[in-house]
Amino acid sequence: MGRLLRKEVNPKLNNFDYLYVWGTTVASAAKSIVPDKVPQIFNIVADPVGAGLVQSAESSGGNIAGVTNEIPLPLQVQTALKIVPFRRLGLLFNPREKNSMLVRDKLSEVAPRSRFEIVDLRSPPAEDMLQANLQKLKNKSVLVDAVYLPPDSFLVSNAQLIGSELRAAKIKSIASIETFIEKGALMGVVPDYRELGKAAAMIVHRHHQGAKLKDMPVRAAKNLCGTSRALNVKVPEAFLKTAVTVE
Repeated sequence: MGRLLRKEVNPKLNNFDYLYVWGTTVASAAKSIVPDKVPQIFNIVADPVGAGLVQSAESSGGNIAGVTNEIPLPLQVQTALKIVPFRRLGLLFNPREKNSMLVRDKLSEVAPRSRFEIVDLRSPPAEDMLQANLQKLKNKSVLVDAVYLPPDSFLVSNAQLIGSELRAAKIKSIASIETFIEKGALMGVVPDYRELGKAAAMIVHRHHQGAKLKDMPVRAAKNLCGTSRALNVKVPEAFLKTAVTVE
C-alpha cells in the first residue's frame, strides 16, 4: 500500500481533484503518505476519530472529510440478543489492524452491561491463525454461543471462508457489515452501502458549494439493513418490521 501511494499516487496528484479512500487501513495510509494539498474523502471507516483521521466527529480539522460505517455497538448487541441469546461471545479479530482493536475495546465496554463474556480469537494474517481458530470452533475445543465479526479488512477479505465454516459448525454469527451477511453470517444491523456512497457524494457537493472540509462533521448512513439467514433461528416480528432487507 505504501509503495503504491508513493509511486502511483503522489507523482500524479496534480491530475486529481479528490482522493477517495475506502476502509480504515487505506484511509490511514493515505493520510500519512499523501500530501494534503489534494482533498481526501474517506468511506467505510468505523472510527475516524480513533483512527486519527479527523480531530472530532463534528469537524475534521484538515483537508479531509468522510463517512463512517459504524453502527453503535450497543445497538448491534441489543438487537442480536433479541434473536440469539448468548453468554459467551467469540470475537474474531486481527490485532494488527487498528480498527479491529478499537472495536475490541468498545465491545469490552458493552459486555459487562449486557452480561456476556468475550472469548478472544486472535486471527492475524499469519501462520493460518484464522483457519486454526475456525477449526477450534468447529471441533468445540473453544465453546461460544455466537461469534461477532468486526469490520476488519483482513476478515472481510476472508468472509467466504468464515461464513462457510461457521455455517458448517452450526455457530450463530453477528455481522458488523453487509459483506459478512452476503457470505453466510446469520444476522446483523449493518449500514446500507448505497447510503454511504450518497453521503460521500454529499460531502463533495457541499465542498463545491464552498463549504470547507475542515469544518465538516463525519457523515453516516441514515438507513440500516437488518439481515438474517436460517440456522433454525426464529426472527422476532418486531425485528422484521424494522429491517430494510431480510434474507
